[in-house]
Amino acid sequence: MFNIFKVKKLEAQIEALKADLKRARESANRDVMQDCHECDFVIDWTNLDAFSVERHGGPKTAYTIIGYYVHHADKTKSVDEWKFFCSQEQHDKLAQEFRDAITTKNNSAVR
Repeated sequence: MFNIFKVKKLEAQIEALKADLKRARESANRDVMQDCHECDFVIDWTNLDAFSVERHGGPKTAYTIIGYYVHHADKTKSVDEWKFFCSQEQHDKLAQEFRDAITTKNNSAVR
């Protein structure tokens, strides 16, 4: 009927492949993060209806989230976010640009 030894061998191969896939994904993620950390980001704050810039994650997996409103044709709006990896320095630059844009847009100081 069933060859238990063959099933066990195949199950072990599946687990090994899952471990290989996990390592490959982690490696690819590290490569993407490294590439992104070396990039500069330019955001058109006047056309992006942003309401927040936040930093999340730990030192090795830190990322920035920009929260913004999406305006629909029927005059409604919804909330969305843009998540991306960048260095702390790049995050600080974007956060300052955001504060400056909000100050200009509202003609008032950010509190």
